[in-house]
Amino acid sequence: MPDSPSTPPPRPALRRTLTWRDGFAIAMTLPTGLLVTGGYAIGTIGAWTAICIWVAATLIGLLQNMLFAEIPSMFPGSSGGITRYAAEGWKRYFAPLSAVAAFGYLIGWSFSIAVNAAAIGELVHSQWFPQVTGGFRLLSHEIGLPELIALLAIAGGWALNYFGVKIAANLNKCMSVVVIAGLAALVVSSPASGGWDLGHLTWYQGGNWLTLVVWFYVTAWTTYGTEICASFAPEYRDPARDTARALQRATLFMVVVFFAVPLAMSGAIGEQRISGDPLSAFAMAFQQSLGTSSWIGVSILVVALFLGMVSTTADGGRALYGLAEDGMTLRQLHWLNRWGVPGRSLTLDAVINAVILLLLGEPLSILLASNLGYLVAMTLAVGSFLLLRKDRPHWPRPIRRGRIWVPVAAVLFVLVAGMTHPSLAGYGGFRETAAGVGILLVSVVLFAYRRLVQDRQPLQWRIETPALPPDNSGLAAQTAPADGKPTQK
Repeated sequence: MPDSPSTPPPRPALRRTLTWRDGFAIAMTLPTGLLVTGGYAIGTIGAWTAICIWVAATLIGLLQNMLFAEIPSMFPGSSGGITRYAAEGWKRYFAPLSAVAAFGYLIGWSFSIAVNAAAIGELVHSQWFPQVTGGFRLLSHEIGLPELIALLAIAGGWALNYFGVKIAANLNKCMSVVVIAGLAALVVSSPASGGWDLGHLTWYQGGNWLTLVVWFYVTAWTTYGTEICASFAPEYRDPARDTARALQRATLFMVVVFFAVPLAMSGAIGEQRISGDPLSAFAMAFQQSLGTSSWIGVSILVVALFLGMVSTTADGGRALYGLAEDGMTLRQLHWLNRWGVPGRSLTLDAVINAVILLLLGEPLSILLASNLGYLVAMTLAVGSFLLLRKDRPHWPRPIRRGRIWVPVAAVLFVLVAGMTHPSLAGYGGFRETAAGVGILLVSVVLFAYRRLVQDRQPLQWRIETPALPPDNSGLAAQTAPADGKPTQK
């Protein structure tokens, strides 16, 4: 029987075309964060200290991902990644926190597009067009060729995502081979080179422990970032199994990279040279170890940074889409284009990054502004694991962690520090912190506008949640033992 004229057409759904390998490929671009911020950290606190912070933070990220693997299995059709799961846990207690978590996560990922774009602009300009100078001022920031190159990179990352996530995933698979080959070449060749020396690595001598906390905070986005795999849960062929596998394998890959690459890089060129030009440290180490022209190392670095932009563009767009889908921001963003991706959200995300790039410019300043929101979102997502265990004990969980993970989640929940002290890192200050707080407050305004104006509903500070999903048939078909491995009845 045909639909009546009054029946609204069904909304397009996200397409289940990905496997865990696609999610892993998208996450493999995360070491680009190390290549952007690694030189700053090594030059400030010493290589050994920085390596210890990176490895510790990556292991914390692994524990968080073990928790996050359970929640997507509870909501296999929900887009938005950990922000959607944070909303499910917190809206029963204080609904605006759902919007804060989602926008915090959005700026954490979204602003990193501007970070990578700014780095690409500076690297390409200094390597191939150093003679091109001049520009014009926009407010307090100089706009020149590096900024124009960065804007082109943002547009390219948007285009590769707008026409289907599979395009972005396949591109990442191909180009990641180049990046991983370059990192592997550096790690293997550095000890074999005559100039490599562990004596080039030192420990932090400053004596201010808050500085170490701040650098843990600065690197958190890069080391925790493998939770990006959860953002594509409804697009995996097997949402529960593929999400869990992608999260675990991506994090283990990161542990290796964050130990081996800075060890090789610092031993090859020394901390003093890294401190003098932190953004080009990888290219200098590549040239030192392999004896080739620096343009090869710069090219690999630019490719890695662009791949990171492609992945983060995909994640930022889905965060906005999931937020709108859950009624937490503008209704117009709950829309998929003909290729089954959230085109409006991707476009808005690209525009926001272009504005941030033009206003802040410096990569680390942008990162400091975004990390506040990102860590708020991560903390609320971990807390949501505890709340969902408490409030929805009978909700089907195809992947269920053992009881030991409840106290682990409680410990992780309190491990957020350094948010109010970015100036101790030597970069940033009130402006960056104010930018992060301001965007979080905007999220509450948009949440209120959606509820009061667009949905014409009263502003609810608390939203009751059901004890079981409305349609339990799909989830109840799967059960899992406490070890978290899904099984079929």
